[in-house]
Amino acid sequence: MSENTNANSISNNSDFNQTWVKPSIKIGIATVSLAMVFSFLPNIYLYIKYGVFPPLSVALRSWLSVATIFGAFYFVEPFSYYPILGMTGSYIGILSGNISNVRLPASATAQAAVGVKTGSKQGEIISTLGIAGSVITNLFFLTIAVLAGSSILNVLPGSVKVAFEFYTLPAIFGALYGQFAVQQPKIAVIALPLSIIVIKFTSAPTWLAIIIAIFGNILISRLLYKKGILK
Repeated sequence: MSENTNANSISNNSDFNQTWVKPSIKIGIATVSLAMVFSFLPNIYLYIKYGVFPPLSVALRSWLSVATIFGAFYFVEPFSYYPILGMTGSYIGILSGNISNVRLPASATAQAAVGVKTGSKQGEIISTLGIAGSVITNLFFLTIAVLAGSSILNVLPGSVKVAFEFYTLPAIFGALYGQFAVQQPKIAVIALPLSIIVIKFTSAPTWLAIIIAIFGNILISRLLYKKGILK
């Protein structure tokens, strides 16, 4: 009886907005804003303590050099990750980092394990729990890695080090692709060839190739959905 009541409560838009959406937005805006402010504390300290502060022109040139490499992700990540992470998971992911290689797999795996639909209200909650668990686990193992990582790596064979360095991230993305390919094989058939064509057979810069591959896949999937090919 209680399980049915909880399910009905979650499915009610008004209750869900009051108990989940509004508090998440309030906390998310506050924490992200604080993180943005605190990120400038080292600069403020150097200025107050030593009078060191870069001229505005230097700061803008430095930002521009970073934006030319990572600027595409300003637009790509919110659109491509939000459907899986959900609103609250996106806030946590932005604050904790490692979205593509840790938070996204944790979110997708948690939703698949419980059997909830991605993008649903239930999926939003399960995604948040999975991401929160990944943050705690990440902090635990990251502490171990910082304290003993170099000692562990020194005793590993060279081939294992190379595998960690070059194949960890591709293995994560490959596993994610396989997981979602099982759920949406028609989209998977489109996504992989499109990405290969854009990256391998065009002269587009990396940032543009990422945008074309992701938004092109979204557009094609949307068109197929309207035609009734995708459900």
